[in-house]
Amino acid sequence: MKSLKLTVPLLALLLAQLAAAQDYNSREFQNQWQIGIGLGELPMDGSFKPSITFGYHLKDKLYAGVIYQFKDKIQRNESSFNAKSSGLDGLLHSSETVSQRFLLHLRYTPFRRGPYLSGGLVFNGEDREIMTFDARSRTLSDETYDGNILIQQSRPAGWGIALGLGYQYDFRNGLSVGFEWTPAWGQYPEPFYLFGGTADLSEPALRDLESKMDEGFGSSVTNMYKVFHLGLAYRFQ
Repeated sequence: MKSLKLTVPLLALLLAQLAAAQDYNSREFQNQWQIGIGLGELPMDGSFKPSITFGYHLKDKLYAGVIYQFKDKIQRNESSFNAKSSGLDGLLHSSETVSQRFLLHLRYTPFRRGPYLSGGLVFNGEDREIMTFDARSRTLSDETYDGNILIQQSRPAGWGIALGLGYQYDFRNGLSVGFEWTPAWGQYPEPFYLFGGTADLSEPALRDLESKMDEGFGSSVTNMYKVFHLGLAYRFQ
């Protein structure tokens, strides 16, 4: 909540400056520093993941910098992709602790007003989602179970080689607005699970659940190590 209270006024201040800014018609940014703030997730489903950026324009088209995103907690509930991949009915609630993100990258902007390529090293901390399913009769692996089911699915922390795209719109007064999506393509970590509840599932039933959830996990690009950033920045000498 402290991060939220700090970031919202800063975003409001920068947006006010952007409203009064004139378009910047030149990309003569060589030897300029850049700092910024933003969001690492879209502010929905209880998510508010503040981020900070810092970097240096080596040349007009080449920028080196870092993005750091703070941890957050999201109430997934019916929007939980991992809960749906389990194939279980009766989801009561699902919440996810999304850990910090870090990206050390180079950006190359081939032409003025165009998008840029972003490549570098990305680190994601451990993400953990807890899903609670109601008490009912269920058939799993040809056996019937009564009771509720709790599943904790974790994506371990790790590094990846990332490549992505972004766009930065620059204003004459030094302010910029932009976004970036830079994932470690195809570099899926292996999730691990903890099961609980009163249903007392057998080993075959647990293996079947893990297999279904592993398949769903590997089919979603959001489970790769990555950084998504939407924010504002300021350039200076």
